[in-house]
Parts: sequence; C-alpha cells; structure tokens
Amino acid sequence: MKFVLFFGLGIFILWLFQRNLSVEEKQEIWDSLRGAGWGWIALVAFFGLCSNVFRALRWNLLLTPLGKKPRFYNTFLSILVAYFANLAIPRLGEVLRCTFLYRYEAVPVQKSLGTVVSERVIDVLCFVLIFVLSFCIEYEALHQYVSSLFNRGADAKVHGMVWVGLVLLVLVALVLVLVWYYRKNRGKLSPDNWLCKVVKIFKGFGEGLLSLRHLHRPGLFCLWTAGLWVSYWLMAYCAFHSLEALADTGFGIALIALAMGTIGVMLTPGGIGVYPVIISETLGIFGIPKTLGYTAGWISWGTQTFLIIVAGILALCLLPLINGKRKS
Repeated sequence: MKFVLFFGLGIFILWLFQRNLSVEEKQEIWDSLRGAGWGWIALVAFFGLCSNVFRALRWNLLLTPLGKKPRFYNTFLSILVAYFANLAIPRLGEVLRCTFLYRYEAVPVQKSLGTVVSERVIDVLCFVLIFVLSFCIEYEALHQYVSSLFNRGADAKVHGMVWVGLVLLVLVALVLVLVWYYRKNRGKLSPDNWLCKVVKIFKGFGEGLLSLRHLHRPGLFCLWTAGLWVSYWLMAYCAFHSLEALADTGFGIALIALAMGTIGVMLTPGGIGVYPVIISETLGIFGIPKTLGYTAGWISWGTQTFLIIVAGILALCLLPLINGKRKS
C-alpha cells in the first residue's frame, strides 16, 4: 500500500507538472533532449557506476570487523541487484543484497543488515552536511529567492516567527511526553506498538553509529564515503552540461541540485515523477527556464534509472555464473 501510495504520488506530480506546460514548452523540452550531448550522458552513467564501486568498497570495510572478508565483485554485484530491486519495492534491495552475500560469502544476514544500518546513518549525516554546505555556497541566490517568497512586511515576518516558535515548542513538548510515557510503560507495551517501532528505529541508528567504533581503517572509510558523494555530485554536474544552454552551470548549483534531488528520491520509489520537477524548481531559483531544468532532471534521472535496470539484470546473471565457476 505504501509503495502504491508513493508511486501514485510521483505519477500525480508528473502529470500535474506536464499539465501546466504549454505546447511550446513541451516542444522546447523535446528539442533539448534530442540535442543533448551523449558524451556528457555517458559520464553520468560512468560516475553512477563509480558511486556503486565506492559503496561496495565501503561495505567491505564495515564487514571486516565481523571477521568476514567477502570478495569485492560479490559485494559490488549484490549492491547492483539491491538498487534494481528497490525500483520495484523500496528497501527490498537492502535485505536482498544481504541475502546474496550470505549465499555466496556465508556472511550471516542479521550481521550484514547491521552494517547496512550503519551505512544509512552515515549517508543521512552526509546528506545533512551537503544540504548545509550547498546553502552556504549559494547563500546569496537562495536568500534573494526566499526573500521574494516571504516579502510580506515586518509584521507578517514577526507573526510567522511566532507561529514557528509555537510549533517547535509543541513538538518538543510532545517528544518529551512520549519519552516519559514510553519509559513508564515500557514493559507493558506490545512490540507491535507504533511507539515501540519508533524507538526501535532510533535505537538502530544509535547502534549503527556505535558499530563504527570498530572500524579497522576509518581514514579509508571516510575516503570511500567522500568518493561516493563526489560521484553523485559529478553526475548532477555532467547532466547539466549535457545541455548546451546549461554549459555555464557551476559546481555550486550542481551541489544544491544534488541535495534537493536526494529529497525527491526519498519521496517516491527511485524519485519517479518528482526528481525532474524538483531539479526544474531548484534551477529556477538561479533564473534558469523551467523547461531546461526539467530536461536536465529527466536526463539525470533517466540515465540513472536505465543504468540501474541494465546493471541490475547483468548482476543477477553474473552472480551465479561467477560463483558457480569458482566453486567448481
């Protein structure tokens, strides 16, 4: 039901955006797509593969403290299968890649799943860092944009700040009440209770962070993590430069597009429908026509999705072939 809901949300946003485009704007988008530079698009796919290589190398480092040293090609191909599976059912791939690793490397699923939690914690922290960094780099343009949206006079701003403060106070009070209630009734609550599930999620994040203390090579882990996110950054940059009209787009705009686009991927399965719209709106902040931004978003999303499908199918075929030969 959740999959259908969020998939439907993506399709609805896509339809809504298309509905507001004129015939001329649709023609501009089509002409831009036909004139896109294939060399730059190939680079988008290349850096997409690089990101998966860095993710596999990083995962191997997380698995080492468990006393396991899986072969790189098995972790790499398992990750490709995971992304492919996530297109169908979100988070299915995280379990599936651990299952493949158990099948071909005898790494217990429950242990490898713990490392996946650690990965997610680190990626969330990196996303927050990139989000803040991108706003610092492009502060002037974003400040002007926000000011134009909320330029309603001093009284309105003060009124808005009061409401924001009240909402924050209510949220803090609600969290404190829930913490008190949980501690008081911890032994009486069913494991299926929604509050227990929320606490379990936060505990998982905490355990994931604590497990990072046992890393054998933390410097190399940071290097692979940086390589992963720089690859994502370069994917956005190359997607923009595939269009001649966006050849002057700098790394700062690509960074904020990465931050905003990541939110789109979180909202719907694979970012379908939402990703190109978010990229269009983000580039619009910098005075770039929405048709160009929409085209760049489609190039980036389309290339990534095509890569995930092709690489995922190949990985599914190669895993049993490679490991079958090795066993024989």
